[in-house]
Amino acid sequence: MLRGLLLWFILIAGLPIAFLRPFAGLLLYLWYSHARPNDFVCCGYSSAMGATLLSGATLLGYVLFEIHRSPPVIKGLRLISLFWLWIALATMSAAVPSLAQWKLSQYTHIFVITFLVAAMANSQERLRTLFYVMGGSLGLLGAKGAIDFITSGGHSRMRGPGGLAGEENEYALVLNMAIPILFGLSQLEDRRWLRLAMRGMAVGCAVTVIGTRSRSGFLGLIAVGLLLTFYSKRRLLGIAGLVLASVLLLKFAPPEAMRRYESISTAAETDNSAIGRLQAWETGLAMIKAHPFFGVGPFNFFDTFSQYSNYEPRAPHNAFVALAAESGIPSCVLFVAILLSTIGRMWLLRRRLKKSPANEALAAYCLIIQTTLSVYIVPNFFINRQNLDLMYHLVGLSAGLALVAHRRLVEQRLDTNERLQEEAGLAFQPVGI
Repeated sequence: MLRGLLLWFILIAGLPIAFLRPFAGLLLYLWYSHARPNDFVCCGYSSAMGATLLSGATLLGYVLFEIHRSPPVIKGLRLISLFWLWIALATMSAAVPSLAQWKLSQYTHIFVITFLVAAMANSQERLRTLFYVMGGSLGLLGAKGAIDFITSGGHSRMRGPGGLAGEENEYALVLNMAIPILFGLSQLEDRRWLRLAMRGMAVGCAVTVIGTRSRSGFLGLIAVGLLLTFYSKRRLLGIAGLVLASVLLLKFAPPEAMRRYESISTAAETDNSAIGRLQAWETGLAMIKAHPFFGVGPFNFFDTFSQYSNYEPRAPHNAFVALAAESGIPSCVLFVAILLSTIGRMWLLRRRLKKSPANEALAAYCLIIQTTLSVYIVPNFFINRQNLDLMYHLVGLSAGLALVAHRRLVEQRLDTNERLQEEAGLAFQPVGI
């Protein structure tokens, strides 16, 4: 009861702040969206109401007070606009329009925040703050989960607080994405206590992923370890860390989790869950064949399942199959293009930024987004979280980061040219007698 009152107080106090100071409102919304405080409150507290109030106040404040300082960003987000348009077209021909309209409204809400993130991430200081809020919100969830998991003796199966991270596979996905964010920020942090705190939260996220017993989460965790090791400045130390983590996993991981991990190679023949996934993919391919352009309609996969196969209806358990089946092949192509273009843009931009030590933080931010989105891809071959708000918020952050980085590179190039001109002028200046 007290926690519910406190959360209501934060929301009520936060609304005028969000309206008058939209960037603060955006931070409050991201905390609310990713830390899920509403799910730790009893009495059926509505998360949608709080999110709607905060986003509405922030958007209105942005239009009235912030837009002249932080104009909308289109570059880097055009594919998201086309993706939204295609989802809207698919909604018009959906088998069950009410379900499709609900999914379209969810995408619309996510994309509005994505564009706000891109617009207001217009300085290195703001970028840093946004990364800290997003990473810290998820890191606290991971730390709490690790404590709960350890105190239960490893026997409790960890599940997420709710929303898009409610089920254990989804929870493992967002925590895996939090690890490179937290680890990347810790490498830039001068304050020892905060650096250790972020690394501790990253370890907590990894422990909680194990606690979910999610096989897709385990594959995502492997991807995290390999990527962090590959991009580590001390690669040998990273390899040693991976070996140590493997030893600790074998020694201390709960038997229930190890049995699930060991079944990955034979799951397609022996595990009912994996067999059901294959059946869902087969059914999804039948939907794609029947409706290649607009699919059966967003969020219509389960309700139309029995029309395309005799298997027991279930979720698609693959983001790419889900999109192509529900919204057509073009939506899946656009989704993949959003991910790959963002990863590629961050990779190229980081290469340019690394040429100057003054750009260390911006280069690190590029690497954080690049690795986090790469980690996001792996589990989505086995779960369908193509609507994960965290992923799109990072894409929005990448668009703002690209503009800040390009502005910095232009300024540095101009400074270099001016310095060279001054040096050339001094070299040819006649010496008086």
